[in-house]
Amino acid sequence: MAGVNKSLKAGSIVFKTGDDPDGMYIVRKGELTVYLEQDNKEIILAKIPEGGIVGEMALFERMPRSATVKASVDSEITHISQADFTALMKQIPKWFVGLMGALSGRLRTTNDRLKILENPGQADRGGIALSGRKPFLNTIRILHTIDLILHRDGLKDGKDVSMPRKNLEDHLVQIFGESPTRLKAILDALCAEGVLASKTDSFKNVTLSLPNRALLTQFTQFLTTFSKINPNLNQVPEPALNMIKIAIKMASQAPYDTFTVTLEELVAEAGPLGLDSSSFQAQITLFNTLGDAVKATKTSAKSGLGLRVVKADVHSFQKNIVVFNKLSDSQLD
Repeated sequence: MAGVNKSLKAGSIVFKTGDDPDGMYIVRKGELTVYLEQDNKEIILAKIPEGGIVGEMALFERMPRSATVKASVDSEITHISQADFTALMKQIPKWFVGLMGALSGRLRTTNDRLKILENPGQADRGGIALSGRKPFLNTIRILHTIDLILHRDGLKDGKDVSMPRKNLEDHLVQIFGESPTRLKAILDALCAEGVLASKTDSFKNVTLSLPNRALLTQFTQFLTTFSKINPNLNQVPEPALNMIKIAIKMASQAPYDTFTVTLEELVAEAGPLGLDSSSFQAQITLFNTLGDAVKATKTSAKSGLGLRVVKADVHSFQKNIVVFNKLSDSQLD
């Protein structure tokens, strides 16, 4: 493949965020650093060693650069222009070109999510709007970043990915400037409910893993929507949680995917479970804004009140509420 060789001094910029794409670069000697800037600090996304490439996403998408790249040390690179690359692509099957384009799109989405750290007012490509000052805004950013750091720097073992807890905490402190105590509380809350898994390796180092990425993604999406709809709610009261517990018990016996449980039935089921039902009636209207998994509804019972429950969603709904309460208990926002 044709290309132009260049020598770079340490600190020399290869390209900046927002620059028009002009091809990709191969590191012949030395090392390049890929980073974003936030509050005059560099958030390092990757180190590109000898033999690595950078800038390849723009070749497929023809979009502006999503990060800045500079030489970490004195380096030598080869610039492959868009024209050179286009000529090469004509020799490669179309399905492979399409695959590479899809992969580059996923990587760009990852970078876009990290840019939320630079500009809290923008929405990422997944539609997660973080504009304005909202409850749990910083926690939502931290949750996204935990996901990204683990998948960028974590040790992969099948579908699982893990890294030393101290490394993750250090990354988060550097990015957000938060106190280690606050970040520890977030990680402890996620571990307590199984969103993250904590274990000790053979060197007696505590590691955190993400055994099921969907749990973290689902909770982050839940918290984003929940805190927007309920900006003044910092805790879901215990009576509401008790009603959810009863709904889960009844879900195992319900014949339909969606079922209704009356206030009277909730009260009747509370006794054998040792739950206090005295404030159920006062709390049931809270479910108007808690989400679609468990929703307040009118019934033909004497009270006229009840809950509509979606069997497939009620368990994850309960877990998300519990994690939300744990974050609130730690006064994280």
